Amino acid sequence: MSCKVHEINNYTFEPRSDGPGRLQLWGSGGNLIAEIDFIEDNVPVPAPRLTLSLDSASAYFKRSTLPGLVDLLRKEKRVSVTISSYPPGYVFVHSGLKSVGEC
Repeated sequence: MSCKVHEINNYTFEPRSDGPGRLQLWGSGGNLIAEIDFIEDNVPVPAPRLTLSLDSASAYFKRSTLPGLVDLLRKEKRVSVTISSYPPGYVFVHSGLKSVGEC
C-alpha cells in the first residue's frame, strides 16, 4: 500500500447532457493523471479505480464539489492530486506544499 502525488498542469471539463460531466486532470508531458466523474449528492460514492503504479486513476466526486474544485484549479498556483492505495483507496485534489512523488 502506498500513494503518489502528481502536480496538475492543466484540466479539461467534458459536460454531459445526462449529468454533471467529467473533469480530466493532466500532468506534465500531457499525461492524463485522473478522470473525475461527478455523481448526484444523494448517491453513494463508488470506490476509485487506480492503476497499479498509481500513475493514474478514475474517481467519483459528489456533484456539489464541482464548483469548489474548479475554483481551486483556476485560482491556486500549484494544485496536486494524491492517488493512494491505502484502503479503501482514494483520489484527493489539493493545493499546498506537499512535494510531488511518493508519499
